[in-house]
Amino acid sequence: MRGLSNILIVSAVALPLGCASAAEVITLDGQSLKIEQLLQLKDKQVQVALSKEAQKTIHASHELLIDSARQGTPVYGLTVGVGKNKDTPVFGKDGSLSAEARKLSEDFNRNMLFTHSAASGQPIAPETVKMAMTIRLNQIATGHVGVQPDVARIYQEFINEDIIPVVPEDGSVGLSDILLASHIGAAMMGEWDVFYKGQRMSAAKAMKQAGIKPLVPFGKDSLSILSNNALATAQVVNAIGDARQIIQFSPRLIAAALEGINGNISPLLPHTLAARPMPNVEKVGQEILANLEGGYLFQRDEKRPLQDALSYRGAHWPVAHAMSQLQQLETLVNIQINSSDDNPTVYINAKPGRYADAPQVAQYFTQGPVSGAVNSSANFDTIQLASQTEAFINAMAQLGKYSSNRQIKLIDPYFTGLPRALVDPDDANGQAFYTLQNGFTALFVEIAHAANPVSFYGIANQGGIEDNFSNYFQAGKNLSKVVDGVARIYGFELMQVAQAMDLQKKVNHRQLSPQNEQLLKALRKQVAYYDKDRLFTPDVEASTQFLMKF
Repeated sequence: MRGLSNILIVSAVALPLGCASAAEVITLDGQSLKIEQLLQLKDKQVQVALSKEAQKTIHASHELLIDSARQGTPVYGLTVGVGKNKDTPVFGKDGSLSAEARKLSEDFNRNMLFTHSAASGQPIAPETVKMAMTIRLNQIATGHVGVQPDVARIYQEFINEDIIPVVPEDGSVGLSDILLASHIGAAMMGEWDVFYKGQRMSAAKAMKQAGIKPLVPFGKDSLSILSNNALATAQVVNAIGDARQIIQFSPRLIAAALEGINGNISPLLPHTLAARPMPNVEKVGQEILANLEGGYLFQRDEKRPLQDALSYRGAHWPVAHAMSQLQQLETLVNIQINSSDDNPTVYINAKPGRYADAPQVAQYFTQGPVSGAVNSSANFDTIQLASQTEAFINAMAQLGKYSSNRQIKLIDPYFTGLPRALVDPDDANGQAFYTLQNGFTALFVEIAHAANPVSFYGIANQGGIEDNFSNYFQAGKNLSKVVDGVARIYGFELMQVAQAMDLQKKVNHRQLSPQNEQLLKALRKQVAYYDKDRLFTPDVEASTQFLMKF
């Protein structure tokens, strides 16, 4: 039961609790959520709703789970404990669901959220937590989770009322963000802190103000709330949004840099790139050339070098590579946010098929009002996501390396034919851009360190049961650090490239391309021409902010 394809519905649908009349509504159906929609959640006017089919699926999934327990099927995290306690009964070996058994299950669920709330560090950014809750709600809508419909209700209300649980950032080994996500469940019970209306306060207080009834977890609710990779995935999604902008801006930056140094366009010509048509490289080359058309680099110049330094001559290659790695990562993320990484997993209407006569298989299947199967899985393993995130980290870090190397050349008259350190000709004693090298070099060291792989590391725990790790969440943190670092490295480069283009006009009377003139004019509204020494820090920040929005 996958539901209808409802991707984005605006105010024509019935608005969920807390929706403003002008708000767009992302309708979740368990199969159609997109990265672009998650990024929209940074705008607090965007709300979420469950499709009618998803609501039915969530109810059926829970019924199947409970019916399996009622028939005596051992269910991890429901009739038995978790981790090393996987064989310890929670409320009787017969799976009885009496009032007493329900109370035992509720106590077990509450205590599970308490004991797993053991993270540390600074709070994860509220927008990331909001994305994570949306991802998790969409995964619940797949019908593979089995929580009470009340769990879906409170996820939706938290998202729409902008009640964001405080989630510490350290404590995940990447095969489910257990110690982190448990804080979301604790907040849903009113037992932890949240950010609400610009303040940190108790969840109980915020829920009372918003008119939200606390959750009483039962069955495998708590396990489903804490055992998933939604936070790690949300962190990656958040970084993807900024990385897209950096990659998109890269051809414009490279085109400007080439006009800044009187560079040679030979390596970018169509026949040149067609000789080795690696993925995306011809696309990037065409974009760079399009931004140079109409400018002086297409005019013959005997003083122009036959070949530029590699960071200029081959600047298109890391951009093409970053595009390719981003495409692969987005493919995996889109699968992840529309599927279940639960253990155990609920399968509505599943059939044993060719293994129907195998007793080991037959025990997982249940016939009743809702038929299907419930069984353990390892679908929470995120090694593909973690490894691809690391591949993308490396690709983004390469952009920072190439940019840093270009900047070293920018202040050298040998490479540019311009005044030393890009000083204004009328300011002979100016120091200009010499000292900027420390700034972007320090950033490059940080991103180079963050580009080291983390998916190999871990220490077996839970009595040896949990003996493998992907560190997916840590990879996401590293991606965020690298993307932020590259953005600022680009900010350093852009302000110097702008100075170089202005000097090419002022000193050498060269005509820039219309596209670069447009870029320079827009930037100069934020970062003035450098005609005498001044504080650089505001310029670096303004330049970075400019390129991330251009």
